[in-house]
Amino acid sequence: MFKSVSVIIPVRNRETLIGPCLEHLFKAAVPVVEQGTALEIVIADDASTDRSRDVVAAMRDRSPVPVKHVLLETRQGPARARNAALREASGELVVFVDSDVIVESGFFEAHLAVYRDAGREAFAVGTLVSVPSLEAALARPQPTKWDYSGATLDTANASVPWQALEAVGFFDPGFEGMGWQDLDLGRRLKAHGLTRVKAKNAVAYHIQPPIRTQEQLRARLQKERERGASALRYMQKHPTLSAKLAAQDTRLHVFLNWLFRMGGLIHEDNVLDWVEWARRRGFVASEKMWLSGVINKAHLDSLAAAKRAASRPSPPPSE
Repeated sequence: MFKSVSVIIPVRNRETLIGPCLEHLFKAAVPVVEQGTALEIVIADDASTDRSRDVVAAMRDRSPVPVKHVLLETRQGPARARNAALREASGELVVFVDSDVIVESGFFEAHLAVYRDAGREAFAVGTLVSVPSLEAALARPQPTKWDYSGATLDTANASVPWQALEAVGFFDPGFEGMGWQDLDLGRRLKAHGLTRVKAKNAVAYHIQPPIRTQEQLRARLQKERERGASALRYMQKHPTLSAKLAAQDTRLHVFLNWLFRMGGLIHEDNVLDWVEWARRRGFVASEKMWLSGVINKAHLDSLAAAKRAASRPSPPPSE
């Protein structure tokens, strides 16, 4: 069906994970290349301030497939970074992977198999398993109930025909920060007539280290604030109930968040103490509920602030 594949990876400050990510992509690429499929990897470095660029350069020298390295000098955000990589891509099929993802063997074969059955009027979403470390990823754990996602498109593990991406205009560069650009693209692909297909055997492990320090928590909260601000654009583009529910823009979501945080008793200043208490006792559900509640509060507050800013009347033009 497809004779060439481009793997798109945005990178920002992933010096410890981009090496293992590429190493496993290299291994997964060899069988499909031997079977006659041309495969390339296109990496867009989104103004990293660590050694990510050096790691990629070193890995590129030992790659069995071509590796293109696009360097962005100022931070652009995931949507624009992926678009920069797409401009350098030459494959008929585009496979999206994040820089903190480890793929299994058979990954590319599983994505390609989708299109032999469904044709070119489809896009595929693979199986993504959340793990706390590289060591956990290498143990190949099975998905759990916490790994379920109903997202239309998750660019940590997905594939889309190049022609379809071109037809819908790629990622919307209006999404400047984290979040929503992949869901927006998925909606536009479906509106264009493509069918979402689950590539169950395209398994990848998403490394998400547990949050144990205030520094880690602050970084995570900042991402959620960016997601909250971006959610407004997502709802404006897709004025539907499903988009509103996805963005959690309802009083019910605010109330549930209040419950998750035990009526506000748990907040960003003390949540790590509560989480550590739950971890020591094996209370996984409580740990996840309390931490996700505090993180989600940052999203909800940011979304509310974005809505207030958008509702303010524009100042009169100066004379």
